[in-house]
Amino acid sequence: GVGAVKSQMEANPSITESYVVDLNDVVEDEGVKSEELADLGRDTFDAVIMANTIDFLINPREVFKSSWRALKPGGIMIVPFLAKDAYAEKFDEAFTKQWRDMTDDQHMWVGGSFFQFSAGEGWEGLKGFDISPEDAKQLGAEESVLDKLKQTDKDLPPGAYVVQARKNFEAEEVDESDLEGYIKSKMWMLPTLEDRDKKLVVPRLARAYEALDTQEEKERMLGHFDSLPKIYASLIKMDQFA
Repeated sequence: GVGAVKSQMEANPSITESYVVDLNDVVEDEGVKSEELADLGRDTFDAVIMANTIDFLINPREVFKSSWRALKPGGIMIVPFLAKDAYAEKFDEAFTKQWRDMTDDQHMWVGGSFFQFSAGEGWEGLKGFDISPEDAKQLGAEESVLDKLKQTDKDLPPGAYVVQARKNFEAEEVDESDLEGYIKSKMWMLPTLEDRDKKLVVPRLARAYEALDTQEEKERMLGHFDSLPKIYASLIKMDQFA
């Protein structure tokens, strides 16, 4: 388990090993700043469950990036959360402003966007569910403003929701018959590049790869993908001054 409070994790009988990590301490475009998490390796876990955490994340994209790296290909990330009024009295000030200002339906949409903007097509099967108790759904649909004012916390069971997706399978070897597919998978985690620009860059890189004469040149080209974000950022700045 990973969390901010050691005692809470120790009280959970399902957790056999725990790490105290500040998920809001991140390195931009890389992930959570934690040697303990890094030591767990890449492609390690079948599932990541991030329960009642998303509402407190200042840099959710970086946390989702770390989760993507930790998952095995095909592994699932499940992000359940309660309605924001479930524990507002205790944690309202700890909620991010975005979370505090949005409705629970909007939270579902925002949760999905965290997947999209962390690894893009590196996630697949993105889904969201309302798993609220039937009483909560019925009250939410039928109650009036006056009813809400009359209710106490004990009268209204909290709504519950979940957003989930699976880690896509990244191409491990160059497939000459599907160069674009290989290159696209290598760009899932590249920071800075927007999806629309990746769609333009991928076919150009594939054509450039095919035009190279030797295997050494091709391998050298593939080894320089990490330089693309810096080049892209420079081009953006040049375009702004043009």
